[in-house]
Amino acid sequence: MKQHFMVSLCREGVLGGGIVADDEGLVYQTGKTTVSPRLKRIEMKYDNIQSYSRSRVFCFPLVSITMKDGECYKFIVFSPSAFCSLLDSRVKA
Repeated sequence: MKQHFMVSLCREGVLGGGIVADDEGLVYQTGKTTVSPRLKRIEMKYDNIQSYSRSRVFCFPLVSITMKDGECYKFIVFSPSAFCSLLDSRVKA
């Protein structure tokens, strides 16, 4: 079953968008036209996620996802409890 989350990617500014989660992984997507093509659509398979952490930046909930290749994505998540609960159930630590 797919779940949808409203998020903003914190990279080269704050890029509004969304994450769709399914049985395979997460896909971040934004419709901004001025964004680098590599940031318009980011696929993160659960098997490739090394770790994630939850924190706050100013008053916003931030979830950082570190991939096994060393790449780190930081998202402001507008329903962090549900998002982290999903990650808890899918990511093998």
